[in-house]
Amino acid sequence: MFSFKVEIDFTGYSFIVPSVSVGNVPQLAVDAVIETLQLEPIGLLWSPALIPIVGAPAFEHTNNDNTVTTTAELYISKAGKLLVLQIRAPLVGPLRQSFLDELSEFVRERKFSRVFLLASCFSHEKFDIRTGPFRYVANELYEQTGDAAGRLQDERWTKHVGGVIHGGGYATKLLEALTVRSVPAVIFFMYVSEGDNTAEGLLLARMLNALTGDRLLPAGKSDFRWPNSWKHLFGTSHPRSLY
Repeated sequence: MFSFKVEIDFTGYSFIVPSVSVGNVPQLAVDAVIETLQLEPIGLLWSPALIPIVGAPAFEHTNNDNTVTTTAELYISKAGKLLVLQIRAPLVGPLRQSFLDELSEFVRERKFSRVFLLASCFSHEKFDIRTGPFRYVANELYEQTGDAAGRLQDERWTKHVGGVIHGGGYATKLLEALTVRSVPAVIFFMYVSEGDNTAEGLLLARMLNALTGDRLLPAGKSDFRWPNSWKHLFGTSHPRSLY
């Protein structure tokens, strides 16, 4: 399932995993993290549960004659002890649980310190207008992790108590699989409406940076940047001759 360019000891690493959700906001946030940190491509995932895709390089800093974009890729910051998964297609339904179990087992065996699961939820499911759009669901192991637990008390996000994360993809199932394997993990999600969600992707990346203790913005960087590949998200503009 995992193919790495070189073997890495992931003990103590943090792992960011997006769930394919409403508006692809988690994938956009991960794109921003990879681009801003200039993360190194370190491997990829293959599984019957992954719908195969192939395309041009998504990031200029990884672009060379031998580079293509595939369904699920892994990027690393060795200095920051951070591994990031970018997944660009939904999972095949009947095979989803086996994929999540294999991914969770990998996290447990490689002794990651914690997992951040990114998701998004339909905005019409947000009923409390007094709070912001950000919510989290953490397992007990994560809530008992000193510094991480303290940052959960930030007024910019609220603990989710509604159970189902509508439109949140496989995030809840993956959290359950990680909890069974005693891995500290948290789902961090945002209420959104589907459309041009690039702004929400950048905003989710900013809030994730705060949740991690400002680990995702390198020195000298004041904000996240998006890759040039985002220019092609919606194709060309409409012909003026239509009007």
